[in-house]
Parts: sequence; structure tokens; C-alpha cells
Amino acid sequence: MDDSKVSELRKAVHQQLQKSGVQGVLHQLLLEYQRTGERVTPEDVLDVLQGRGVIDELVRSVRPPQPAVEALVQVSNVGPIKPAELPSGKTFLHVKLLGGRAFTDYTVRIPGHDEQLQLSLELFGQRFNTKPVTAAVEPAFAGEAFFQLPTGPGPADPLQLLAMRQGLHVVVMQLKPMAAAVDQKWDLGPGPASAVAAAAAAPEQIAGHLSVRRLVCALGTAEWRTALLRRRKVVVSVQLGAGPGGNGAIPASTAPAGMLMLQLEVRPSFSAALDESLLKSQQRMEHARDADVMATFVANAKAWWGDYVSQNLAFKSRPIKVLAVGEDGSQYPVCCFVRPLQLGRTLANAREVARFVSLFRRREDLVALPTGGQSEVAECWCMLHTILASGTATKEEMAVLLCSLLLGFGLDAWVVVGRLHDGTGHTWVMTRGPLASPCFWEPSTAVRYAITDVDTWPYQSVGCVFNHLRLYANSQCDDSAFGTSYVLEDASLWQELPMPPQELPAMPWSAIPLARSTILDPLELEAHLEARLRAAAAQHRRQVLGMDGATAWDDGLAQLLMPALAAYEHEAVSGEVAPGNDEFQQAIKRAVPLGWVFKAMPQHHSHVCVDLMRKAMLEEDQMLDILGATSSTASFALRVKVFAYPECLTSVWMMLAVKYSAVT
Repeated sequence: MDDSKVSELRKAVHQQLQKSGVQGVLHQLLLEYQRTGERVTPEDVLDVLQGRGVIDELVRSVRPPQPAVEALVQVSNVGPIKPAELPSGKTFLHVKLLGGRAFTDYTVRIPGHDEQLQLSLELFGQRFNTKPVTAAVEPAFAGEAFFQLPTGPGPADPLQLLAMRQGLHVVVMQLKPMAAAVDQKWDLGPGPASAVAAAAAAPEQIAGHLSVRRLVCALGTAEWRTALLRRRKVVVSVQLGAGPGGNGAIPASTAPAGMLMLQLEVRPSFSAALDESLLKSQQRMEHARDADVMATFVANAKAWWGDYVSQNLAFKSRPIKVLAVGEDGSQYPVCCFVRPLQLGRTLANAREVARFVSLFRRREDLVALPTGGQSEVAECWCMLHTILASGTATKEEMAVLLCSLLLGFGLDAWVVVGRLHDGTGHTWVMTRGPLASPCFWEPSTAVRYAITDVDTWPYQSVGCVFNHLRLYANSQCDDSAFGTSYVLEDASLWQELPMPPQELPAMPWSAIPLARSTILDPLELEAHLEARLRAAAAQHRRQVLGMDGATAWDDGLAQLLMPALAAYEHEAVSGEVAPGNDEFQQAIKRAVPLGWVFKAMPQHHSHVCVDLMRKAMLEEDQMLDILGATSSTASFALRVKVFAYPECLTSVWMMLAVKYSAVT
């Protein structure tokens, strides 16, 4: 900006301040401080202006009023309530969003027309998500939330709150549709399919809401304890760092992603505010403790590593993971990322937990949106809140999450670091049964491998295992996954590196109850997806294959496909063959006359994006073979089954079938 424009801008600001009377208020305020002899700081002036409503009035005079946003409260993830309904006897942190500033990504590129940003806040296991806003340099995040502070019975003690170092975790996500909007309208034709689609406004909205790719673009932590220093509202700015990219890496801390403005207030307020020196002293003590503990741990780990490799120089090449980089760019012992997790009632057993984890999209597979100012990168393991908010995870994060959830179900679970048969590094989970017999869990597929399944194991070797208490490095000459003994307590087989929580640097994070699925009626969503996929199949036959006439759909045959789809999900969860296969075979044989041909092909998707499902269907050779049936007696069937999981994760099975006479 040239000097003339800067001068014009300053003149306009000066005129606006005069017009709104801000200069008169400032003059009167300075006279008051001068009479009392108190030392005034810019922060004090801002607090007074904010308390008197001057800043809010100034903002309203500069820009048109935004639509009113109802204040929400998120108490233990139960649901929203109004501020007047705050329960008595409890203390809350009132957080008001004042928008984002200087999001550097959008200073170097223009956001797409369908690109949005969404903000998620978490404190002590309580979450608050804003509505998506248009992506911009200064995104208009808005909303209010009340987070209950974990105070004991009786009046809240500000000194007790001062000792709670977990920060207000902030995650900003870029939202883009999984598939580009399809302008062409599919002709559903007469019949039940068109009637279903005509009444599918609500399912279509749900499908559109879930068919969004979320990429973490900014992360940060707000020091909410600043609100303890004043009895009134306090405005803080939160510096956000760039989020993990498509390869699970986080940029260097020298590349800030943006800033978030928050207004904080403790309600009900305390009779007296804490002195700022107390907070600074507490922070210095926390940082000093972490530095001392980390220095001691690193020294012990180096000595441990020296002892380990002295046994055999070949051990140097084994995959041993002792430290990992967190979201803040600091290194932490890997045990800090694991803890027994019990996240509510939505997942009933360990196998459901494994299926749930496998449905997270792999962050490595996502195409990162263009970002600016990112050069050198380093590995990053994200927090639980980041994983849940984005619905994505790296293979390491999936293993850590699965191990934590299995520990919560009482299993002897360990994260395993090793190699696959092709030599690439990999991370998976092991649980131990009687006599230390291992059972391997593959986080990306939920497949369990017992000791009897050694022929199907994808794992070649094991370097180390760890959980929330200790790490063991494999010191056996045979480090193959099958040849290794998993009696971890045998010091001649495993080199232990103890990691008791009290001797590790603090990584404050809370268990977060899983949110129930937003799919309240899967049946309506299934009908909507079926109608769209039927139309796509008919269009392909008509336009690509040149088939004249309408495609005949057999709803009765489609009904018979449902047991197979339910069986597929049962097998994916339990790892066991589902009952009812004999009945399914009998029903198909009765529905297909003698001398007729029956073909069917299933597909699985972890999303409800109909455009991606259509694309996958028309790229599968066996699907195209079914659609290419030219017999005049051909009748088709298509059935979709949606299985809803917490955190908006879905498992969708689809089957396309055809039957026709073999006699032409």
C-alpha cells in the first residue's frame, strides 16, 4: 500500500473515532488515571473500553450487524443450553468468538468458491463447533460457548483453577466437497425411484453435510487462565500454527497460519481477581518442570539406547520409536500419546472400536490444499481433538488411538513399531492373551490376526512396543513378527525403557465423549443414495453403451440383497462369518429361474458422497460387466446399506446385481 492510501486510511479512522466519540472517552479515561496516579497500560484501556461497550458500538458503526447468533453452552458434550440456564454451584468459562485475523494461506491465493472454514474448540473434554464460514483472510467466526471448569464441591477456588494447565484447544479446518458439483440432472423416470428422490430433501442435505473433505489448516492453544486475572471480560489473541498436511507433517513454527480473537470470562466471577504475577509464576514453574523432566528423560534414553545397541550392532537398524513430535512442534516420549480411553457408550466392545478407528480417512491419502509459507516439515502426532474434529488420522495416530481405546476396554494393548513384508515401516496394535500369545490388530482395516493366522500376516519384523507406561525394544536375534517371543517381562528378550507418567513432560489433554451420528434415519439416506445410483446406472447404459429403452429394476431382487450387505459389515466388525448365508443362497436360487444367469458385485465406501460412489461403480470392471447386460430379459437390482458410527463416520455397502435368461 502506497503512502497516499495509508494517509487516507489514517484520516478515515481518525474521522470515525471522532464521530463515534471514542476520543472523548479516551480523554476522560486518561484524566481519571492521572488524578488517581495509577499506571495505565494499553491492555487496561482496552478492558475499560470493552467493558463500557465502546468497542462493540464502534464495530457496529463500521460494518453492518451480523445475523444474531444464539449463545450456546456445551456442558460435558450433553447439548446446548442458554446462558440463563447455567446450573448453579458450578463454574464456567464463557468464550465468545470475535473472528479470525491474518490467515496467511489466503494472502497468497484466492479461496475456491466452495471452500469454507470451520472452528472447533475443546476444553476438559467439552467441544464446541462453529458453523462453517466463507474462507477468507479474516474469517467471520462467531458464536459463544460455556465450558464447565472442573472445580470440586463448594465455592470455586481461583488458585485451584490456576493449577489446571490444560489449554483451550483450537482446530481450524478447511472444508471442501469430496466431489465437484454435478450440473447435469439425472432423469429418474417414472416409478418408485423418482418418488423417493422427490421426497429426499432431508437425506440429500445429510449426504451433502457428510460428503465434505476436512483438512486441518491451523492449530493452537489459548491460555484461558488469563480470565482469572480480571473480574470482567478479557480479550485475547491466539496465535495459530499451520496444521498437519496431507503427509501427516506439520510446518516449522516459523510459519504462522493466522490468529483467533477470543473474549473470555469466568462465570460467576470471583470476588477478587488473581494477580498476574501468580499466573506467570505458575507458567514458569510448569515450563521449568517440563524442561527438567525432559532433560532427565533424554539422558536416560541415550544411556538406554547405548546399552541396547551394545548387545548387537545390528540393533541400530531396527525401527525403535522413543520420541515423537506433537502439535506444538516439541518432542515428547511416545508414551505421552497413549492413555486408557473410555469415550462413552456409543461403542460397545473392542471389535466395534477397531471398526470405528478403521473408518477414519488416512491423512496421507488426502490431497492437501495449497498453502503458503511452508517449506521444511517434521513429523507430527496430533491430539485426540484434532483427529475427531477432522475425521482424519495418520497410520501412527490410528494405532495410538486404537491402543488407547483397547486399554479402555481392559485389554493388555501395545502399539507395535515394525516393518511390513515389503520393508516399509509400519505401526499397528498388539494385545496379549494367555501365555503372552499375541493378537495383532491392523488399525486401517480392523482385521485381527491371531497366532494361527501367521500365513496371512502382513507384518515382517517387530522393532519395539509401547503403551502408556513403558517401552520395550526387541533384543532377540530373530526379530520377525512370527519368531519373536512376546513375553515382554523377560529382560533377556526385551530391553525395557520405563516411562511412568509422573516422570514424563506434561501433555495435558482430556478424554472426549464420542458424538452420536447425525444420521438419525439411515433408511431415508439409503433410499436417496439408491435413487441417485440407479439413475447413474441407467444413464450409463443409455448414453455410453447405447442401450435403448428404460432399464428394468427389480425391487424384489434388491430386497434379497440386504442380508448379504448386513453380513459384510458383521464380518468386518467381528472377523467372523455372519450367520444366514444359507438362507441368502436359497432366496437367490428361488428368485433366479432355471437357465438364467445371476451376477452381483458389492462395493464398500467409508463416505456417503454419491458422486464418488457413482465414479467408483463405473470404474469397476465387474460392475461394468453387470451394466453391460444386453438381454431383453435383463432386470437389475441395486441396494445400499448405511451403517452409522460416532463422529459422523459411516460404513456404506452397495451391491449391484442383474439376472437374465441365458437363452437368447
